[in-house]
Amino acid sequence: MDWTKAKSILIVALIVTNLVLIITYILQNNDFRNDRKEMEDVTIRLLAEKNIFVKTEIPEGKHRMPKLTVQYDKVNEDVIREQLSAQKALPDSKQTDEDLISLTSDFLEKCGLLTENVTFESIERTGKDVRLTYKNYINGIAIEDSYAVFTISDGKIIDFERYWLNPVKTNSIEKEVIPAAAALIKFMSENTEEEKINVEDISLVYWLNSETFNAESPVTDTAFPAWKITYNNGKLRYIPAWEQ
Repeated sequence: MDWTKAKSILIVALIVTNLVLIITYILQNNDFRNDRKEMEDVTIRLLAEKNIFVKTEIPEGKHRMPKLTVQYDKVNEDVIREQLSAQKALPDSKQTDEDLISLTSDFLEKCGLLTENVTFESIERTGKDVRLTYKNYINGIAIEDSYAVFTISDGKIIDFERYWLNPVKTNSIEKEVIPAAAALIKFMSENTEEEKINVEDISLVYWLNSETFNAESPVTDTAFPAWKITYNNGKLRYIPAWEQ
């Protein structure tokens, strides 16, 4: 083993860890509110030195969040097919964004899928096709990898895709969330890509590693707070947000 190289890696890891802790302390300590902007500027400059450029606002504020118990929600495919076949096409004059949102929300309601967590996210028009997306939110925080996507053509729903994690309960214990700036430093330390990175968005979410979750099992699992970093035209990285 190359001990010199190993020692260098360990030293860098310790420096990054200490830097994250310092930034966390400064940004969360009320006595340093006036230094928040200065510290964020330092963070942005540090990231830029590593070819990472922040093209969005860095979220501010202190947060405490619990973990969230979730369960995969299966749909009744027979009900979906029945509702698709029973459709009547909307006339051209009734295909505004508002009309299509109403069409899809009615579809979800008739299928028994319209809960308080279902939130309209976006609408995209490509040629004659329209794509509408709904996301899953609890207390204003997105539950990642939960979506319902409609494809509409000529006033009718022609395709419906859904992957949904139902929130079962939140834990009674809340923990402090690391600042977004500290999450960006962690992102920098874990980055292995050599290309220039443009950070397009950073937001606080609940995240469950889908690689370890069995959607076919009725057993519940746990989603934890994470900072979702979107970069380079939609690439995603999740940074665990609970302080260690």
